Order: sequence, then structure tokens, then C-alpha cells
Amino acid sequence: MKPRPRRLLILLPAFLLAVGTSAVEGKHPEEQFGKELPIVRSLGVGGSMDATVVGDTLYVISGRTLNVADISRPEAPKLVGSLGNMGRLRQIEVSRGVAYITAREDGMYIVDVRRADAPKLLCHYDTIELATGIAISGDVAFVACRTTGVELVDISNPSRPIHLSTVRTGEAQSVVARDGILYAGVWGSRELVICDVSNPCKPTVITKTPLDGNGDGVCLRGKHCFVATGHHSRGWKRREGEASPHYGHGHGLEIFDVSDPAKPVFVSRIKMPKFYQIGMDMWDVMVVGQYAFVSDTFNGLFVVDISDLKNPRCVGHRELDKVPVIIDGFPTGQQKPDPVAGFALAKDYIYAAGAWTDLHVVAAPQMAQTPVAEPDRAQEVPAKCVPEPDPRFRVYRPSGQVCGVAFLGDTALVAAGSAGLHAVQLWPNIKKLAEYETENFARDVAVFGDLVFVAECKGGLSIWKRKGEGEASLERIGRYRVGSQPIQQVVVPPPGKYALLHVGSNRLHIVDITDPTKPALVLEDRRLGLLYGYQITEGLLEGRYASCFWHVTGFYWYDLAGDPKPVYSGDNFGHRIGTRNGMAVLDDKTALITYRGKYALLDRAERRPPNELTTYGIKGYYLNGKPTIDGTTLYVSDRFSGDVFMIDISQIDRPKLIDHLKLAEHPTLVKIHKGIPIIPSGYQGLIVWDKAGRGK
Repeated sequence: MKPRPRRLLILLPAFLLAVGTSAVEGKHPEEQFGKELPIVRSLGVGGSMDATVVGDTLYVISGRTLNVADISRPEAPKLVGSLGNMGRLRQIEVSRGVAYITAREDGMYIVDVRRADAPKLLCHYDTIELATGIAISGDVAFVACRTTGVELVDISNPSRPIHLSTVRTGEAQSVVARDGILYAGVWGSRELVICDVSNPCKPTVITKTPLDGNGDGVCLRGKHCFVATGHHSRGWKRREGEASPHYGHGHGLEIFDVSDPAKPVFVSRIKMPKFYQIGMDMWDVMVVGQYAFVSDTFNGLFVVDISDLKNPRCVGHRELDKVPVIIDGFPTGQQKPDPVAGFALAKDYIYAAGAWTDLHVVAAPQMAQTPVAEPDRAQEVPAKCVPEPDPRFRVYRPSGQVCGVAFLGDTALVAAGSAGLHAVQLWPNIKKLAEYETENFARDVAVFGDLVFVAECKGGLSIWKRKGEGEASLERIGRYRVGSQPIQQVVVPPPGKYALLHVGSNRLHIVDITDPTKPALVLEDRRLGLLYGYQITEGLLEGRYASCFWHVTGFYWYDLAGDPKPVYSGDNFGHRIGTRNGMAVLDDKTALITYRGKYALLDRAERRPPNELTTYGIKGYYLNGKPTIDGTTLYVSDRFSGDVFMIDISQIDRPKLIDHLKLAEHPTLVKIHKGIPIIPSGYQGLIVWDKAGRGK
């Protein structure tokens, strides 16, 4: 099939005021949202994130475990099998006897569930970023990877999934696909994004439709698309805080006619109670017959009668019991209803995943039914997707995604995801010299002297040493593990005494590597917010201060010359600069941060918010991304957009664009070797930008 012509339509925000909107204010849910639905029992599997039903079988993900239950009696699920020791599981879909489970920073797990009593892991797949949402259409898995968009994966052989492409939707949370069209609930920009995926090698965005809340769960029934939303309604500004009339008013269900996906038509919406609580930012929807079922985390479950699509009304509701609130691992001292994460349906019952308690069986007689899949003319899967060649650079493309690179002499050591660690000659021609198997995905690599440090995700940090004189000959001499927590980034600043590690979703570990055969933890820190990737700064200020950036609470400085061990210096640049951005060391006293398409300078004592700092940019270019500085040249690489900028900063207040690449995949930190920028770019490979600065 040929892809349809690319059409991008953005509906006007004023359209959000259309008729057919129902709103509620000031009343407790039980007084306004229909009868209270009773919980008849719980499954006993602990805090759960999602569930799905196929026939008489219920699949529940809780903790790091897939649980399988017999629901031949829907009111009394009976556990029959489980598979544990996976990652931080988020969503699940089951297709043709195979379960596809997203796991945030741990990627995606693919499990054979044809035997309910003995689920079997087929593959652990390395997704392009934090794997959140999942949908299956034919032989393609659509994985919502938060900030980088939606990844398309060939699953014609579930044991050997193959990356196909990425569609840059924005911060996708959940997705659904049918008839070669993808629908994504986009969180940050508050949009329903619709994409043409009829050619999985070249997916395109065709429409972006505003929502009156952060987008998440999506469901298709017939010609209608239903979207669950949350947090704040459109128009809210962070600086306004709780005083804004939009604060907490983003919770609801929105209905669109998508008969023509290029021209979605707003039908109606219904609002759920005003509420705001970070830490559980997910909302879901499922439609069966005349009812839409909506999970709204702390607000609970809602049953919405949609027999009149222009006037939806709530007819049932269930709020879970109150529990202590924990955000990013931090107790808040508050108690709120246990959030409903995902859910599944069977005849007369809703299986509600209580994120912090259990899987609860909620009675919804004469409303709940097991959904029946609608016909799907799925897209054909091409034999192979390869980005078009670009004469400005050469590419080393292993089977896994390239996440990082470091140099041992002139040999490039490539962190190649599921393909392990590769030693590669780049000049005069590209040639693989050696390949080293890693326990899990090779997510990053650093070199100091003759030592090589590899962040192996769930395999921990491995430490290698050069054997003899050969730059490609390595032997492993040590390993550092953090239980089941993945290690995603490693930075080893001079003098090579400590390794700084990104652990799990939001932990910093500083490890003493004086004896590389016995690495030892000397400092652990965790702050409010996530480490989305490559948020530990490479290099030191004043020869001793390292920095790590949490997306909510900003940059924290650590004194590596502390006696007898490193300490938090007490310095915090406590401001958001955006998850795609970062910091690079400019000189002994000064660092450079990227912010809102420009850059600013700061030192360790800076406390002013970034919008009060002097910023520098280049007209017509949006310089977001992770910065790297080489002398008077600044490189900025943006995983979200694929842009890589090369900028002259010899006059720091007058930056000049030298060159620009637009890559098909996801560039991480640029490294410079012999004056040549080397760019790890995910499944596109390792980019050797030989002609940097020479234009097209």
C-alpha cells in the first residue's frame, strides 16, 4: 500500500468550547456520578498496573510479574500461572497467544501465554525510550515511548522483533491502531494525534486535535474515537498555579467522529471531578455497547452511558480505598484513594488495577461485557526498513540500537543495545573488530585509561580492561549490580576514582572504582522527578563538582573531592528546563544549559529561574537537546526531534550555526574524536559525521 499524502490539520482551540460538554463542580463523586459499584473481592497479587481479558483468561501485571487467572467464573478469578523477574511493567496487550508488556525504562517483554499455567518469556525487546503504551495491529506492535513518540516494531516472529520506524507524535502515553491508522493520546501537548501507518517504514502525522486535558487512553468503536484525559484543562499556565480556573479540570472523556481521520469532528465530552496529583499520570477508556468505562487514577472508575453520544452521562462510579501517597518513592504524608491504573472487562465485572494495593473485582451488572475486537485491515509489514543514505555521514549499523560510544585509542567502543558491546574501526573504513556479549542491553559506555565501563541495564555495570596492546581486546574484571534495577548511564570523570550511574527511573549512584574488581557504592541519591536519559553531566566544575538533573527538581551538585567520600554540596539549581535538555561544562567555573530553544550559562551558585537568565539562540532554529562542547563548538542533539546542531560559540553571546542534521531516529550525546562528531543514533546506528561543517 502506498502511504496517503501527508496532511496536517490542527483544530482551533476555540473549538474546545463546542456544545455537548458536561461539567461538574464541587460535589463528591458519589453524589453526582451514579450508583457506587461494589468491590466483591481482590486477587491478592499486590499493586497492579494493567489487565486484559481474552476469553476466560485474565492477564494482570503487578510489580514485576505477569499473573494469569481463570475467569470462567468472572466474579471469582483463580490464579493459575505467573512469570516474574521482569521490569517496571506498565501496559499489556495479548494477541494470538502472545502477551506484549511495556516496562518503562526496561523496554518491552514478549511472553508466550498459550499455556496459562506456564507463561514463557520469548524476548526482552529494547525500545527506543520509556515504553508506556502498547497496541497490536496485524504483525506490528505500536509502542508509545513517551517523549520520543511511537515506535513501530515488526512482531511477525515474536521471538525476534525488529524495529521498523518511529512516528514523532509528541509525548505519547497510550495508542490504538486499526486499518493502517494510529491514534495516540498525547500527554504534554494535550492532543489526539492521528497518524497514517499504512507504510510502517514511513509513518506520518496527519492530524493533531486539541484536547481539554492531558491525553492518554484511546479507544476506537465504529467511527468514533474516545479519549481519556487528566490533570489541567487547556489554557492552564504553570505560573498561575492553583489560582487558574483550568487547574485540575482536565479530567474527562472526549468523543470524536473519525470517519475521516484527516478531519476528526468533536462530538462531546464529559468532565470528571477536579483533581490534581502527580505521580500517577494515567487515564484509560474502554467502550462496550452503550457504555464507556473510564479509569481516572485517584478519582476512581466511571461508567458512562453513551447511548446518546452528544450527551454522555455517568451512571456508575467506584473510588478505591484511601492509602498513603508515595511520589517517585517519597512518602508525602497524604492519604488519597488508591489510584486505578488500568482495567479490564468481563461479563458484569470490571477488573480494576489498584496501583498500590491489588487487582479488584468490581461488580457492574448489566453494564460490563468482554469487548469484542472489531475488523482490522492491518498494514502490510515490509521486509526491511532502512533510512535513506546521506552523503554527509557514514553509518555503522549493528542489529541493536546504538545508545552510546567511547574511544579506547582510535577504536570506537559502541554500546549497541541488545547487540551488546562492539569494538569498531571507523577510519579509513568502518569495520567491526570485536563483539562482547552483555547480560542485558548495553545502554552506555565510558572509558578511563585502560578501563571500559558498560551500563548493561538489568545486567548492572560491567568493568573491562584492555588485554595487552590491542584496543579491541577486552576482558571483564568486575561488575556492580543494584538488584533488579537497570543501570542506564555511566560517567567516569577525572581522576577516574568514581563512576556516576543512572539507576532505575530516578536514582543516582556514585561508585568507588579505585579497585575496579570490587566497585563499591559510596553515595546514593534520589530526588523528585525522573531521569529520562543522559541527565548526568559529563565533566566537572572546579575540577571536583559533578551534576545530575531530575526533571522536576533540577540540577544537584556533588563534591567528588569530599573527605572521605563524595557528598551533595548543598547546591541545587532547582528549576525545570525540560526533559529533552541538559548541561555541558563550558569552563572551570561555568556550565551551559539548553532551555526553550536557546542556551544559558550558570555556575554552581546560580539560583535564579532560567527565564531570568540571559539566553542565546539562533533565529529560526530551536536549539533543544543534550549539549556537548568541544573547544568553541557546541553540539546539541535532540532525541525527540532527531535534530543535531553544530554551533560556533567562539563569541558566546553571538552563536552561529555551522551545520545541521535531521536524523531519522534518536541521537544521544555527541562525542568528538579527532575533530569528527560521532553520534549514537539508536536504531539508525552510529553516525560518523565526516562532513560536519561543510553543509549538504
